[in-house]
Amino acid sequence: MAAKRNTRWIVMGGLALAAAAILAVLFAPRPVTVEAAAVHRGPIAETVSDQGWARVRQAYVVSAPVSGHLTRLPLEVGDAVIAGRTVVATLRPARSAFLDPRMRAQAEASISAARAMLAQAEAQRLQFRAEADRAARAQARLEPLAAQGVVSRQGLENAQAAATSAREALRAGDAAVLARRADVAAAQAVLTGPEAAGAGLIPITSPTSGVVTALLQQSERDVAAGTPLVEVGATAGLEAQIEFLSQDAVRIRPGDRAEIYDWGGAADLPAEVRLVEPQAFTKISALGIEEQRTRVMLRFTGPESGRAGLAPGYRVWGRVFLHETPSAVIAPAGALVRDSGGWAVFRIEQGRARLRPVKVGAITDRDAEILEGAADGDSLVVFPSDQVRDGVRVKTRRAG
Repeated sequence: MAAKRNTRWIVMGGLALAAAAILAVLFAPRPVTVEAAAVHRGPIAETVSDQGWARVRQAYVVSAPVSGHLTRLPLEVGDAVIAGRTVVATLRPARSAFLDPRMRAQAEASISAARAMLAQAEAQRLQFRAEADRAARAQARLEPLAAQGVVSRQGLENAQAAATSAREALRAGDAAVLARRADVAAAQAVLTGPEAAGAGLIPITSPTSGVVTALLQQSERDVAAGTPLVEVGATAGLEAQIEFLSQDAVRIRPGDRAEIYDWGGAADLPAEVRLVEPQAFTKISALGIEEQRTRVMLRFTGPESGRAGLAPGYRVWGRVFLHETPSAVIAPAGALVRDSGGWAVFRIEQGRARLRPVKVGAITDRDAEILEGAADGDSLVVFPSDQVRDGVRVKTRRAG
């Protein structure tokens, strides 16, 4: 009987131990499944990025050299032009104003008066020509006689002076005729318009090779001297204008390496910072937030063929490299957590997550440079949830 009771107790104790083990397994905290990534060495660069536009560094505004009537411009925005060869605009003399009967009568009277003065000038010129011919014949007749001594030297000089005076009077008569003809043409232009008077066209050519960026006067109209007509951009000076937040722009310096991306081409375009404007401006973001932004000019450094198709006004994204390290200890940026006002990571040690403080250098949108607190090859928890705490058991799966 005693042996049977002992056996029964042994069996019951074993069953109790098995049940306790089962309960312990069922109610024990399960490991937290986390994504893990390894710390490695490689290059890293701290950058700032923002969007902007392509623009021409040098733009030329073509203006009307004289007052006149502008014909409709033959160009469209984006058309290519060649310096000194492409005609960007054409001027012709302004059309005459509308004439009422009184003004028309005055114009006709002015024409009659101008024609009368022209006839008088032509008649006077004929008289001067006759006098010049007589003086020339007199000089020719006296020259051989003076050589023989028949006529005095003084008489010959008087004849020569008379001939010279007659020729000058004839030149003055010719000039007077031309002036009177111009008066007639001007008087006729008032009545019939300058086109009827034989006025010509004035072609205006492009001062530089590039593309038309703006048509400041497109339709046919009368313009005054100095009126802007066309804006031409020199495509050889194409650059990018990026509007950075002022807190980012303050760290950018001329000469910093940069690149243009998401511009529509297959490859990023190398560039460098040419200018950081000294004056910021206020801009309202899409969320209605006031932002202080600064324009930063990025000059392309690669071949022009690499940015074929990029034109002024196209939207681009610009990236400026603030700090570059060729061989750094790199951890995923998603592994960083805040702890006691600094940075820390959950390092996986023997199946448990251990919170370890780290010192961080450059941070990008994907990676972070670890200066202290982690080494090459360490496994870190990436994007830890609120279930991950110091010392908790974890089950890892590699980050995708």
